[in-house]
Amino acid sequence: MKRNLEAVLAAIRKGEAPSFLLLHGDDYRVHSAIKTIIDLLVPVEKRAFNLERFDGRTAPWDEIESALMTPPFFSGTKTVFVDNAPYFLSREHKGELSVRVLQLWGEGKKDEAARLFLDFLLLEGWTQERWERLQEPMSAAQFSDLFGADDSELRENVEGLLAFCRSSGMNFNQPRGSEGHRLTEFLEKGLPPWDLLLITASHVDRRTRLYKSFDEKGCVLDLGLERERSGRISREVLSEFLDRRLREVGKKIEAQAREMILARAGGELWAVHQELEKLFLYVGEEPWIRSKDVEEVFLDQGEGWVFDLLKSIADREPIRALGHLARLLYQGDHPLKLLATIVGEVRRLLAARQLIEGEMRGRWSREMTYPQFQQSVLQHGPPLLTQNPYRDYMTFKNAENFTTRELMRALEWIYQTDHRLKSSGNPPRMAMERLILEMCQREGQRQISK
Repeated sequence: MKRNLEAVLAAIRKGEAPSFLLLHGDDYRVHSAIKTIIDLLVPVEKRAFNLERFDGRTAPWDEIESALMTPPFFSGTKTVFVDNAPYFLSREHKGELSVRVLQLWGEGKKDEAARLFLDFLLLEGWTQERWERLQEPMSAAQFSDLFGADDSELRENVEGLLAFCRSSGMNFNQPRGSEGHRLTEFLEKGLPPWDLLLITASHVDRRTRLYKSFDEKGCVLDLGLERERSGRISREVLSEFLDRRLREVGKKIEAQAREMILARAGGELWAVHQELEKLFLYVGEEPWIRSKDVEEVFLDQGEGWVFDLLKSIADREPIRALGHLARLLYQGDHPLKLLATIVGEVRRLLAARQLIEGEMRGRWSREMTYPQFQQSVLQHGPPLLTQNPYRDYMTFKNAENFTTRELMRALEWIYQTDHRLKSSGNPPRMAMERLILEMCQREGQRQISK
């Protein structure tokens, strides 16, 4: 059954903990919840014998099962904790996992990328023998089978990942999978009366039989983050998290410093937590956090807002675009820098528009998926507009929202805005807002008076 974290903690305090408990979602939320749950279930003095921990990616199921069947040394509940369990994945995750693996690798999270890559290959049916036979470099056929395309930049990243995996060792001989897993038998028959099985999973497929069974006979906590349409953590979640951390450390914060933190926060709660810890150490015993403190030590993780700004303009959503502009200006981005980014995007859109109306006519369709775009438009060749084939795809899709005439007009507005920004007496923010409103309007709509 699905419950919220507070209800589960209340049940544990009353001695009514579920026998099976699965947590998945945001890493920071999951690991914070795990710490709280273990603190409630197993006193520190009993943990040597009443708590057993396993890494789900490497631990043989026989060892986990043996721990479940062995009574605790001390009285009370015995907790068996399986972290990073891959039991809830399915082949439908293939596309998502391959993208996530490369994203983690690109972010420098090599160990996490390697672990997820192992899960990915296991879903594809790879064995230890097949892994050891893998030639370096990977053949084009092998590469395309796994990642859907043989792109040079992508290949360079994957070859680096493969070299890292070879040097660290990868073990394919541990039993994994969800369907038919022996965990299902425990869900059906129940655990010994002394046990509580606590599991975390970084990825789950809610359609698998095991997940549905766990949801029905155990307890599932989905601790995912509420996000904005852009994919960023919602302002409400960030505000609640910031307020709680401030209460915990006994600090107060200036209104401007608070807004700076919310503007600089990125898409990962772990990263926000780490930046706050740096900030608390920096201010020391000082009870107040001020804007100069945030400016000094809190890393700006919100640089992606410039891409959100471009996407909002392309989607003809002026309210969202103006919001992103305000945040970028507030955090110190110079208007001329933003204008240069916008003109570069407009030129790419214009190039895409000309291709759509010219040599790509008949090969491009706005309903195309990314794999279809690679096969039909790029034909597995190099990108046409950027250095990234997926960005090419998004540029073509965004270009469908404009006519060539509109994009030519946008270049004229950008030239006028550049003149206004460099002329005295023109407020920069007003000039940028005027440009965005002009670009978001369609032909035939009332123009802003010049």
